[in-house]
Amino acid sequence: MAASLVAAFLPIPAVAEVGPHALMNVSQELLRAYNAEDARALHGLLSPALQVKYSVEAIHVLLAQCRAMTHEIDRFSIPSWGGRRYGFFGVYAELKVLEMILEIDENEKIIHWAVTDDVTSGDQRCTVNGF
Repeated sequence: MAASLVAAFLPIPAVAEVGPHALMNVSQELLRAYNAEDARALHGLLSPALQVKYSVEAIHVLLAQCRAMTHEIDRFSIPSWGGRRYGFFGVYAELKVLEMILEIDENEKIIHWAVTDDVTSGDQRCTVNGF
């Protein structure tokens, strides 16, 4: 009984929450790596699980596929919808305006990223995810 009383008063561990600007900060780092065609920097923005799933070489190939669709990206909008760890952004690219979905984990690492002209499509050419 004494153990249950002690347990009742122990603090419940809080779920780690990212700061209010974390998603925007990651999106800006992503934009810099993307426009520099820096696969190693983009790889460093990924969560550990995605770093295992996608090698630097695979990210290099993915960047080439994405850049065929976008060329340079001028900027990302602020998220039009989302929360502290995920958001839907406008992508103002050299050739057209696209959409981006970005989700980060509690360590501010990317766990899902997609740039697309059809967010509802099941076939995304420019994406990294753990699904």
